[in-house]
Amino acid sequence: MRLYLLDSRLSTAFQAMFRFAEVLLREAVHRALSNRYSTATWYDIPAFRAVADARVLRQVDDAAASVARRRGPAPAGDVVSRIMLGAWVQLLAPGTGGCQDQSLWYPALAAAFQAGAFPGQPRAREEVYALAQRLLWARNRSNHCEPVVFGFPLHGQMTAAGKRRRITPLQLCDDVRRLVGFIDTDLSAWLSAWNAVEELLNNELADYALAFMDSQPGVAMEGRRREGQPTL
Repeated sequence: MRLYLLDSRLSTAFQAMFRFAEVLLREAVHRALSNRYSTATWYDIPAFRAVADARVLRQVDDAAASVARRRGPAPAGDVVSRIMLGAWVQLLAPGTGGCQDQSLWYPALAAAFQAGAFPGQPRAREEVYALAQRLLWARNRSNHCEPVVFGFPLHGQMTAAGKRRRITPLQLCDDVRRLVGFIDTDLSAWLSAWNAVEELLNNELADYALAFMDSQPGVAMEGRRREGQPTL
């Protein structure tokens, strides 16, 4: 029962963090595409629709249709707020044959993730995409009331020994803050000072949960486990 209560409180804390990061990611990508196509309704521009993933276009069109049914012509802000996190993450994906690198990342999206980077050294899309994927997977797991105290699986990712990769809750915190820092270093510092997750995890029950996962033969747990401990 105590472990269940810890997991419930931890899930609530993570959901607050995920929501913060999701909105920041959404707004960063929205601004970048608005600048690229010189309009807040970038999703209607043929040049964008010609290069975007079909899954993204379906989600955008569904969001616009949902708003239009309720209010008539859909304002850009209302449409953007209804686009699911998965679509924003998919915009950071390589695309078929790496097509989105040249059509979206370099001309539009890379600039949105340059906070704290060295001038003249664009941040790698692969790095941003990997962190955004972790955010999406963890957010979905939490939203479906799956336990989080045992760590977060990295879907489809295996070690060389054939074990399923998982990351610790504290490592996920680090990853979300890192993604936020790519967009805004001040907000990343603020999020780092918010330590609700660390306080919940700094106890023996959290250690027990991770030790249990370590005992599973097909699992490889990675990342920081205690406040003040460096990443493994």
